[in-house]
Formats: sequence, structure tokens, C-alpha cells
Amino acid sequence: MGLRTPRRPTLGALIGQLDPLTPAPVRQVAHLKLDCPPPCSWDAAHARGFIEKITAFGEDPDICAIVLHGRRLFSDVLAAKTAPDDARSVVYAAVAGSAKPVIAALSGPVTGSGLELALACAARVASPNATFSTLARSEGHLPAAETLIRLARLVEVERAANLGVFNAVWDSKAAVEYGLVDLVAARDLVHVAEKLAFSFNGGRKLTLSAEPEVVAAKIYGLRAKVRRDAPHQSAPMTLLRALEFAAQTPAKRARVEIDRLDEAFAASPEAQALTYAERGQATLSRANLPAELAHELAWPLLREAIHLLDEGATPGQIDRELQRFGFLQGPFTRSDRDGMEAVFRRQTSLANGEDWITYSPTLDLMADEGRTGGPDAPGWYRHASDGRFTFEPEVDRLLQASATFQRCARAPIVDEVIVERCLTAAINGAAHVLEARADLSPALVDAIWTTRLGFPKWRGGPLYMARTHACDPLASLERWTRVRNTAGVAAPLLRRIVAPP
Repeated sequence: MGLRTPRRPTLGALIGQLDPLTPAPVRQVAHLKLDCPPPCSWDAAHARGFIEKITAFGEDPDICAIVLHGRRLFSDVLAAKTAPDDARSVVYAAVAGSAKPVIAALSGPVTGSGLELALACAARVASPNATFSTLARSEGHLPAAETLIRLARLVEVERAANLGVFNAVWDSKAAVEYGLVDLVAARDLVHVAEKLAFSFNGGRKLTLSAEPEVVAAKIYGLRAKVRRDAPHQSAPMTLLRALEFAAQTPAKRARVEIDRLDEAFAASPEAQALTYAERGQATLSRANLPAELAHELAWPLLREAIHLLDEGATPGQIDRELQRFGFLQGPFTRSDRDGMEAVFRRQTSLANGEDWITYSPTLDLMADEGRTGGPDAPGWYRHASDGRFTFEPEVDRLLQASATFQRCARAPIVDEVIVERCLTAAINGAAHVLEARADLSPALVDAIWTTRLGFPKWRGGPLYMARTHACDPLASLERWTRVRNTAGVAAPLLRRIVAPP
């Protein structure tokens, strides 16, 4: 049933692509195979055709169950754009309320709207390669209330929070152990799902229950974890509160409270930034851009990080503050893991003297000493056998030599200055790249940052932050240029981006 948003076939064509209403004569199980993206991309006509099929199967006395499967049906890929007339809720309700149990046959990534669809089914069978992640609904919304209620009935609340709030990825083995999946099919996934459907006889899985005091204690611990791990975000705590309602209150009240939370969150600046980032990532997935563009965009931030080292910061301090800001990993930790040339390069090789506004010999000194990181060479840190790492004294000596060469006095750097200067350099560098390339847009540049460079998606992107005045790059550039010109002058385009409408 090619439910593709770009090319919308007629309803008759959609229905004609489905398996016949009459089931296999022996199995008496109907098959619904849909080679299309998940319901987030369906418009009202597509949803109506699907619901009519589910209803017809439910009314057929010769059918005892339905197997729902499809290669892309349960994977909420970025290219699957959300339809303007979002019909997800009615689709999930039709599956959950079907007169005949619907069994989901799952393989590959099961994410987003596809995971919500799987949760609406009466049972789930997975192949060994199936993974489960990204429960959060797209376009700046929480998962549907019914989705959270079903999840809370299937999975213990702490594990449900790991999946929905803390972005855990479960393989099929974990999904079975935690109660999300009923069976793993080593081979012939659809056949195993059919056997389960044939023996299901309309029964429903027992609802998971736990003592209220136990659930409350676990929720309390999860709140502390959210405050520790995501102190600047509102989405994780809002989603945890929604999950708390799903686990602790009657379904009717839970729906009302979760819908209220969703409405409030959707109007927040964070939700708007997430929506912007997701749409930009969808556009990026269809764009043909060179991989080296990511290195070009990242270099101004990395260059500023090196200057901060020269002025008195430490690799650990910079990595820590950038991760607190929301980056997935700090540049020096990554350099030790992947090698300095893989991280600190401008285009095809390690950055050289021509790539600097104010030259720093730090990278050259590190390379001359063989401290290039990677699996076979030392780097910025001293790594212990237990996995911990500390600042390497030899690196401190090299940084002092670099500062002496530049006639720069080293002194402690305030934590807030690190994020301000790195972010300002990234914004100004992005504006310069955008000026030089007619094939780019601010949304595409930000999407490269959030998709390939680890910038926090919930902040939108560097240019988005400048445009929405979440920071003041012009004032920062002016202030720090008077001290030491390391990030260059403001790009003319940047002045237009931050100018009030």
C-alpha cells in the first residue's frame, strides 16, 4: 500500500495493493503488508483507506487475527515528512480498537511514529536485527497519550523512561526481556507472526502492575537523573511527567493531563527549535552536499577551542563545558579516540598556518611530539586502565610553549567564557560559509551541525540561536576582538541574520 506523501495514489489504488480480504484458507490470518513510511506521513485519505481495511478485517468472521508488516512501516525516517493533516491518533486508535488482534512483525529500526504504531498492536514479533528507540514524537510534540499509557502497561516505569526520556536503544533481546516484544523470530519473521496471530484468539496481554509506592520511588529517582543529565532542557522532564501520569493515574485522567502537557510543551521555544531542527534534517537527507562541508563548518569552533587552551583552559574543562551545553562529545576526547587529523582538520588534512586568523602552533607541536591520538598514539589526556583519564602534564608543557610563542600569558578561564567564545566562533564561521555558497540555507547549515557535528538538536542550531537572539554573537565578537582577534570580524550576513525584523 504505497502510502507515500509525495505521490498520493487514489484510495482505490491503495486498497487494491493490499492483500485480499479473504485470508489464507488454512491459517485464517489476514496479512496487511504496507511498503510505506509510518503514519506520521499519512494524510487523511491514506489513513481512511487503512482504517477501512482494519475495520473490514475485523468484521470478517473468517479472520481471527491480522499480521501487520512492511519494510519501512515502523521506521520513522527523517525523509518521511509529517503530513499537514496529521492522522496518527485515529490510526493508532483503529489498530488498538480492532475487533481482531493486530500482530506487528518488526525488523530493522523501530522508531518514532513506527514505534507508536507497534505499541498500538496487540502483540509484537521482532527479528534479531530489530532495534527500538526514539519514542519522542516529531514536530515538537510529546508522544501520544495512548502511546504512553500502553507503554506503561507493558514495561516497568524505569525502563520505559530509559526508552522514552533518556534515548536508550534496545535490541530485540532487551525488548523481549523488558516486555515490549512478545517473541523474537530467528527466521521467517512473518511466518512466526502468523503462528502467533493464529493462536492469539483475540486475547490481550495482561497489564503490568506495580505497587504505587514503588512506582513513586522510581519516578523520584528518575526526576533526579533528569535534573542531573539535562538541566537546561524542558522536554525530558515534561515527558517524564507525562509518563508518570500514564503509570500512576487512571487512563481517562492520564489522557487529559498528557494532552495538557503536550499543548504547553508545543508552544515552548524548545519545541519550536526541535521542529526547526527536524525539518532541516529532513531537507538535509535529500540534499547532495560534500562530506568536507562539515569539517569546514566545525573548524571555527575547534580553532577557538585551541586558542582557549593557549590562554589557560584545559582540554577537560573545554570538553566538559561543551557537553554541558549539549554537545554529544567534546573535541579533545574525540581527538584521543579517533585521531587528531580526523577532528582538527580544515578540509582534507590537519589544519595548517593558513587556516588561522591568529596562528597557534599547538596542533603542530602536538604532531611533532607524536601526540596525535587514535588507537596507537598518545593524545591530550593520560588514560588509565579503568577508563578514566586525566590531563597529561606533557601537554601542559606544549601549551605553555605555544603561549610563549604567541606572547600570550596563560591564566584560568571562566567556564561560561568557553561556551560563549566557541559558540560565537561557530556562528560567525557558519555565516561566512553561508555567504560563500549559494547552494546552502541557514536551515541546511544548522542541520549539518545537529546531524553530523553533535550540536544539541533542542537548541535548533548555531544560526537559529543567533536569529532567535538566544545569544548575542555580535556583542561577543566585538568584546573579544578587542582583547585578541581569534574568531575574525563579523560576517556581513551575520549582521542581517541577527537584525530585528
